[in-house]
Amino acid sequence: MKIEQNRPIVLASGSPRRKEYLERYGLKFEIITGNVDEVTTQNESPPAFSQRMAEEKARDVEVRCGKDSVIIAADTIVVFENEILGKPGSNKNALPMLQQLNGNQHEVITSYFVLDCRDGKQVQKSVKTKVLFNRLPDEIIRNYADSTEPLDKAGAYSIQGVGTILVKSIEGSYNNVVGLPIEELFQDLLELGVVSV
Repeated sequence: MKIEQNRPIVLASGSPRRKEYLERYGLKFEIITGNVDEVTTQNESPPAFSQRMAEEKARDVEVRCGKDSVIIAADTIVVFENEILGKPGSNKNALPMLQQLNGNQHEVITSYFVLDCRDGKQVQKSVKTKVLFNRLPDEIIRNYADSTEPLDKAGAYSIQGVGTILVKSIEGSYNNVVGLPIEELFQDLLELGVVSV
């Protein structure tokens, strides 16, 4: 499949997974990471928070982009019982998150925001996937929590890594759980004329 790229793309994310998705389709892009305060506001729902984060990341890098650029920003959150489980940052914080998810279903929400710097057109979407964890012995959960893999992952697991053993089933987009629903995003890039086939 040959894809023509018609516009310069800026990826407003340092995520290796998102970078890999764009590279897979032969897209050329510049990475400029946004600097935003990832804190929920009072009474803000998880989907609204994710959408706001994606837009703020795009807006933050807009001033550093060329006027012909198209910015792609995204934010992925894990939600369990209406509570956002962020990146644990430490093995100690990863364990209680994984124990919560063990044997239970949660939701992964990725919001993305596409901004055309030339004419101000924008696309904002959220994609939700339900993920059911296996019920695993505590020693396996502890062993995984002690590894380096959960540290920079929302919800403290990586479905595309060793953490795949935690997952029993998913309902919805797998790519969304990885961090970018490329099947949705690609359609929007086609409609905006950013790419063509």
